[in-house]
Amino acid sequence: MSVIDFIAVRRRQGDAKPESSPSFFPEEKNGAPTALTASQLTRHINHIIEDEIRRSLKRRVDIIDPQEMIDMAKMHADLKARYIGSTLSIASNRKPMTDAELDELRGLRVRIQEFEAAHNELNEAIASQLVEVRGVIRE
Repeated sequence: MSVIDFIAVRRRQGDAKPESSPSFFPEEKNGAPTALTASQLTRHINHIIEDEIRRSLKRRVDIIDPQEMIDMAKMHADLKARYIGSTLSIASNRKPMTDAELDELRGLRVRIQEFEAAHNELNEAIASQLVEVRGVIRE
């Protein structure tokens, strides 16, 4: 089944239903709704999500410069190195960890996790061709 803009179909049919409650089922000529299977509906919703992500990324990111990705990787690597260095430093003190040291490690860990999540999202967007990378051709 091809992806159909159901709201646009309703507008063209002159349906008086408010847009706040759109139907996912376009009506056939006899007025009966066309039934969709669950997999067709979820596939359609996934296409809508992908299109909206593509539009939002175009507004917010446009084209990614590879240097931006390198800068991000360097920042991520620096955070990991700081985390490891701080952990080793705290361990070599041979004293119980203070609350301040614990907070520092926790903050670094959260930052690292955020960078990893951002990195994964960026890779997924590039692999799905939702964003362009300067100097990289589409497959």
